[in-house]
Amino acid sequence: MSHLKGKKIQLIKFNDRFITADYVGWLNNFDVNKYLCTGRILVDKKDIYAPSDDKNLMFAMMSNVGIDDEGLPWEDKDYVHYIGTISLHDISWIDRKGEIGYMIGSKDHWGMGIATEAIGLVSNYALSRLNLNKVTAGVVDGNIGSLKALEKNGFKRYGVKPQDYYLGGKFLDTILFYKLQEK
Repeated sequence: MSHLKGKKIQLIKFNDRFITADYVGWLNNFDVNKYLCTGRILVDKKDIYAPSDDKNLMFAMMSNVGIDDEGLPWEDKDYVHYIGTISLHDISWIDRKGEIGYMIGSKDHWGMGIATEAIGLVSNYALSRLNLNKVTAGVVDGNIGSLKALEKNGFKRYGVKPQDYYLGGKFLDTILFYKLQEK
């Protein structure tokens, strides 16, 4: 699948054209990535590649909503703006499972329900179209937006990895989530 479409966003299969200066900037921005492993090591454009195997699907997140210069929301069906990425990775076709990871790089798009919609699109695609049985995700404790986005999509908490992530001089837990295919 090269394209998934929702109300606020479109997900387009990630390729080299999405490795832009904005994307590299998001990967190197502490605020954007403080809860992601990718935010811990500075990267250069030459270090980045588009995944191209059957165990990792990555999508560029394109939005047709935003905030104008006066802080007011706008929507334009004919305009799309590259705002982040979402992936289904570590796919095991034998065990019929995969893991979701996501990043909204454009801070102007935080708090708009976009991660919730993207998670819904990818998890539904994984469970219904790819016929996976389970989709998982891990969220660092304190990442309230991600916790809420997963729960809104019917993901259930199933465990905790204690002191799994080091941030700001402290070890934080990683909360584990899953969603199963409906029978």
